[in-house]
Amino acid sequence: MQDKISNKIVYLLQWVVFLIMLLPAFLTSPKATQASKALPSASTNSVSQQSQTQERPLSLTDIQTYSDAMLTIKAKKTPVKAQLNSVKANKKELKLTDGVFIKTSKDQASSDITKISKTTNQVVYTVAETSVFYKPLTTYDNLVYETLSAGMKVKVDKTATTNFGNYYRVLFDDGTTGWIDAKNTTSQNPKIEKVQALLDQKYNKPNYSIYVKDIDSGFTAGVNQSQKMYSASLSKLPILYWAQKQVNQGSVNLNDQLVYSEQVNGWTGAFQPEGTGLLPKTADDKPYSLLDLINRTAKDSDNVASNIIAYYQTKQFSADFQSDITTISGEPWNPVGREASAEMVGRVLAALYNEGGNAFDALVGTDYDADRIPANLPKTLKIAHKIGTAYEFNHDAAFIFTDDPYILVIETNNNADSTELAEISKDIYEVMK
Repeated sequence: MQDKISNKIVYLLQWVVFLIMLLPAFLTSPKATQASKALPSASTNSVSQQSQTQERPLSLTDIQTYSDAMLTIKAKKTPVKAQLNSVKANKKELKLTDGVFIKTSKDQASSDITKISKTTNQVVYTVAETSVFYKPLTTYDNLVYETLSAGMKVKVDKTATTNFGNYYRVLFDDGTTGWIDAKNTTSQNPKIEKVQALLDQKYNKPNYSIYVKDIDSGFTAGVNQSQKMYSASLSKLPILYWAQKQVNQGSVNLNDQLVYSEQVNGWTGAFQPEGTGLLPKTADDKPYSLLDLINRTAKDSDNVASNIIAYYQTKQFSADFQSDITTISGEPWNPVGREASAEMVGRVLAALYNEGGNAFDALVGTDYDADRIPANLPKTLKIAHKIGTAYEFNHDAAFIFTDDPYILVIETNNNADSTELAEISKDIYEVMK
């Protein structure tokens, strides 16, 4: 009996030893399995491409599907821009959840995700009723939370590209954002097109030079806007611009005292002192601050004040002054002959606005706010403007602060009274307001 028990124990011990010997093989087998999955770099790239295709895959064209993995038996066609819900990907084929197969090709399928996003800052206008999406449109992100009507102005701060096109991120006044289809927008304010139609129909006359510029979009409208006329006191705008530029650069100070000497009115290019303004018509040899002279030039159209600034600050219309004004206005503006078109005046007014400061601000609340361009506009509307009158010429140039701010310059050479300019201004305002 004991011999049988001993034999069984020996038998069991032999099996234990055998199992112990096999144990290392079992323990090392997972490493061998992992190693067997290592692929050459080319195959790794193929897997990477497949992974990209499987990340929210989308058909880029009508795709032929197959009922077998060998891609020999044709099945239905998958339409363009359809989601491709895959369950398995190989180097040559992609199996979809409905059991069909398609070729693995970057020309047929791609990830339905935002590909490019760049920062931009611009204003655009909707040209049609436009859906606002939470995210740039894809088949996976297509929720709409608002619809914009045609003709709306929106601010854009980002651009993104998906398989459905280019999308703008728009900023709303309450701080929220959304994405709209770029093809439903234009950089040109539609109001400018309407203004152009108005001018062509009603005010395209040889004795008018009219220029309108939308500030946000930069687009313009006009009739005879390049036609030069004697600009009269509109020629004081380049002087105001130059003075403000020197202040901004720090080369002069608003408190600088400029003496009203006899030479101020006696150089070529000076205005006749007998014209508009309240300063003495003959030199009093007194000092006047640059700020005071700017205010008098802008608000009273004071000829003497303008002469003092031009004499000291522009150095009697120096070459540097004339070169700068030519660059801004687009062509030479002779400060002696004073001929300029409405467009030239508008460009200088825009430059003065960009300089900002007292010289531009002084054009608000002038002695002529009940006359010409402002006459028939709402009294609460902020308007910066400069008039010009001489002989048969009657002009006004204004920066009008509506929701879509714009510049309007009207020049006339037919003894037009101020009511004509007021009527033109009112008609344009009704479009631009």
